[in-house]
Parts: sequence; structure tokens; C-alpha cells
Amino acid sequence: MHLTRLQLSDFRSWSQLDLDLSPGITLISGANAAGKSNLIEAIYMLASLRSTRAQTEGELIRWQADQPQVMRIAGMAVRDSESVEVEVSLAARVGGAAGSARQRSGAPLANKRIRVNGVARRASDALGAIRAVQFTTFDLDLLTGPSAVRRRYLDVVIGQLQRSHAANLSRYQRALTQRNALLKRIAERRAGESELEHWDDLLQASAEPIWLARAEAAAALSELAAARHLALRSPDGSLERLTLTYSPADSQTLRESRRRDLGRGSTTVGPHRDELFIDLDGKPAANFASRAQQRAAALSMRLAEADFLAAESDDSPILLLDDVFSELDPPRRERTAEAVSAVEQVIMTTADPDVVPFEPSALTASFAIVDGRMLLRA
Repeated sequence: MHLTRLQLSDFRSWSQLDLDLSPGITLISGANAAGKSNLIEAIYMLASLRSTRAQTEGELIRWQADQPQVMRIAGMAVRDSESVEVEVSLAARVGGAAGSARQRSGAPLANKRIRVNGVARRASDALGAIRAVQFTTFDLDLLTGPSAVRRRYLDVVIGQLQRSHAANLSRYQRALTQRNALLKRIAERRAGESELEHWDDLLQASAEPIWLARAEAAAALSELAAARHLALRSPDGSLERLTLTYSPADSQTLRESRRRDLGRGSTTVGPHRDELFIDLDGKPAANFASRAQQRAAALSMRLAEADFLAAESDDSPILLLDDVFSELDPPRRERTAEAVSAVEQVIMTTADPDVVPFEPSALTASFAIVDGRMLLRA
């Protein structure tokens, strides 16, 4: 799979952009705050259909823009020799005479619309139309962040292959919300404990396909990540073993945990409590690995994600590397370059082209962002 065209309108720092792209390696350079990360975020939204950086979607609408407050991302791609177009747009809600309705963060409330080949789609139906894997400077959170970050790592890769996974997660979340509300009503003596039977059965049934999909994906990703990590071995030549271990929070049934759940007023077992443990040589990477080791482990996990998507779909995803080389030592830069060279399309950014270990002849295109404009470098 490769992207052939990207169009942006009032997305973060970009007022307008219409960029033609080709297979191979594309380098985009520019100073800090020039808009490089915003560009990578926009491309990844075509695959994930949500931002990985924004707290609320209204933040994506360009803050300098005047009315009308509408953000648009459109991408044309070639997948399995066929063309596909995905469009994501956000329109700020108007709050009457006061102007745009805004949240406490200052970002406007927004309505989202998704289209695939011009037809309106729900996010769960559009997921996977364009497939991409993103590596950013924030990916250390895969190791050091909360468990929700690692659950999302699994869910995003599964969702790009199985559209039913997003629907299963949504169904589970609705049942979880209802069960938690019921637990609170029981604690307030406004409902009886017997009413939990229905929601226990529904929640358990909703959880099963999520656990199965996560377990299968985690097992495959662990093997792929271990292989990638060995290929990115440390400068001293040591062969650290990277392992991913999925730990579903299903050691008890809902009925077995009922007493605890009633005491806490919330559901304490289920997919929303799952964990993915990441170890280097049997020790938690978050606690015992150096920053360089953590970065190499996170990169290995992203490359494994790309390998998994390619193996399951026979079509490699677009690989997005946001300033990936800046904090890697020179040997790992070279090995990373070797690792990504075989991918059908790689789009990478850098603030310093000198740290990018590719000869100009190896690049399909090289762009520079100057004063908000994308310039093709000779």
C-alpha cells in the first residue's frame, strides 16, 4: 500500500496542503514547530481515524483559522492495485451568538465526518481502508505509560485487519458503562443485586472475542518484535531478548469478583483491565532499560506491527517515522535504515537531515518545510 496524494485544509498549523507522493522513501525536513509532526499525525488519522496526540478532536482545527471552522484531511492511496480515498473532516459546532461552542480546554466542540470513496462511513466500517504504522517520539509511552496505551497498541493493529474488533470494543464499553452504573445504584439501594445477572452475561459475551483477538495478535507481535529487536542489536553487540506477554484480566469471572465490584462500585475484571508486559531479558523494560534501550524496544514493536499487518493482509502498510533517527546511536540508525528499506512506502521527518542514514539517491523524494510551505528539494 502507498499514499499517492495528501490534502489538508485547516489542520493544526496547516492552512492548505496538496502533496503528491510516490512509493519508496520520502524525507520531510524542517525546523522544530514547522509542522512535520502535524503532517505525520494527519496521515496516520487516515488509518486510525482518530488523533494520537489530541485530548479532544477540536484541537485539530487550525487555531489561526477564521470562520468557517472546518478541518479536512483527504488521502488517496493504492491498495492491492486498487485506488481508495479516505476523508476525515471536523466541523466546529456553533454555539449561537457566542460563536463556536468550546470546551474548557479552549478547543471547539466538533462533529466528525468520515468518507471512503465518497461514501459516508462509521469509523468502525472505515478502519483499515488505509493501513499505516506510526513511530513518534512519544512511543516511549508504550513501555512507560499506563496500561491503556499498550491495550490501544493491540487494538489499533487488530482493528486495521478486523473491522469487527472496533464494534466488539464499543459493545463491551457500553455494557461496562451500564454495569458500573448499576453497581452504583445497588450501593445506593436503588437497585437489587439480582439485576447484575443480565449485565454479567452480556459483558462476558462481549469480552470473549476481544480477549481472543488480543491474545492471538500479542503472540504474533511478540515473535516479530523479538526478531526486529535482535536485528537492531545494541552497539556493544549484546543480544537482548525482547518479549511481549499478554495478561488478560480474566482470572476471575464477573460473579466471582462481584463482592469486590460492589465494594468499589466499578467492574474490576475484563478487557479494560488487560495488560501487555514488555520485558528485556526477563526484566520490565520500563524499570530496568535505559532510554536508548527503551527507544529501540518501542521501534521494534512498531516494526513488528508493520510486519504483522503485511503478513495478515499481503499488503505492507505505510510506515510513518517522525524524527526516528534523532535519538538513535549511529549503529542503530544504520540498522533501522536497513530494516525500513524494504517497506513499500516510508514517510519520515527530521529536523536535521544529517542524521538520516540514507544517501540522496535512495530517496524517492525530499521535501523541506519553509514558512509553512512544502518545497521539493533538488
